[in-house]
Amino acid sequence: MVVDFGCGTGFFTAYLAKIASSTVGIDVSPKMIEKARENVKKNGSSAEFLESDGTDIRLESESIDLILLVHVFHEVENRPRVLHEFLRILNQTGRLVIVEKTRGIKKFSGILGPPIVELNDVIQEIERAEFALAESIPSGKDTIIVARKTASCR
Repeated sequence: MVVDFGCGTGFFTAYLAKIASSTVGIDVSPKMIEKARENVKKNGSSAEFLESDGTDIRLESESIDLILLVHVFHEVENRPRVLHEFLRILNQTGRLVIVEKTRGIKKFSGILGPPIVELNDVIQEIERAEFALAESIPSGKDTIIVARKTASCR
């Protein structure tokens, strides 16, 4: 099962629903969830949707294989609590994948897309939450950060 956290209009949720056995889109906005639901349906697939800010995710412990956040991590208000919740729902071999804009012209950051975030800040935050960095992959102006549970969480 995969989670698209901060799914917005469901762009990635629709794609994930085509390739994963089970997909859950999570967003704080009921309006975005409705749009995501429509987009997934238009795409000919299906997904479950939950409204949550991430501090309380109504999914079973260790039930998720992958949690994806695309240009969302910088918007999460209570990151320590949300990361703790991700640890709870992620299974032992699961992965947390965070995509954030880490390069570009700071002058236009946030005006033309998401703000630029410091890669090391994201890595330090996930490591403080007991995730281990598996790899970071530069991709254009973004970095794809892949993390897993540390041995102490297993």
